[in-house]
Amino acid sequence: MSTSRLAIRLYTYRGYSAPWRVSIMLKLKQLQFQPFFVNLPKAEQLSNMYSQINPLQIVPTLEINGQLLHESMAIAEYLEEEFPRNKLLPKSPLDKAIVRSMCETVNSGIHPYHASRFYKYVHNYVTDINRQEISEPFLERGFTALNTLVEKHGGDYAFGNQVTIADAFLYPAFRGDDVSYLVNLDKYPALKKVVENLDQLSEFAYEHPDSQG
Repeated sequence: MSTSRLAIRLYTYRGYSAPWRVSIMLKLKQLQFQPFFVNLPKAEQLSNMYSQINPLQIVPTLEINGQLLHESMAIAEYLEEEFPRNKLLPKSPLDKAIVRSMCETVNSGIHPYHASRFYKYVHNYVTDINRQEISEPFLERGFTALNTLVEKHGGDYAFGNQVTIADAFLYPAFRGDDVSYLVNLDKYPALKKVVENLDQLSEFAYEHPDSQG
């Protein structure tokens, strides 16, 4: 697809890790896009208008020339296939599977447990427990698993010495604005080393929640 005729809009929210991943990947692919902020605290994602854009009523949604894409992993795969420059997956099937497993560790083993809707749901049934007590054991398990994978396969970045989609998933999970409150990130030195390297890349550092407009 020619990038000169693309109209790309990313439905997102400041500091929220799932759309942040997509923003990073768009920048790594050197694709210009327009962010459209959906105010989650004000429940704009539940509006009739946004429900037609994303039936699951979550972010991100990526709109490319009128076509709507949902779920960050599916979007990552689409961007990699449709825009092959600046490849974000390694060549061999085995290496690709390892990178995808890192992404899915974030997706299923970390992300759900620092999402506010997870806490609110549990708190409906167990009222005498705080968010950290609910989230910490799940987050520790997820971050420990990811740290083990990066210890084994990482280099300067999550997989070897080339930026991959695994870095786009790792960085927001580690740098999210509430994660350090919920879990002690110093326990994961392999992840911390990679994230500090990613801090030096503008595609990552620019998207820190404190720097978004």
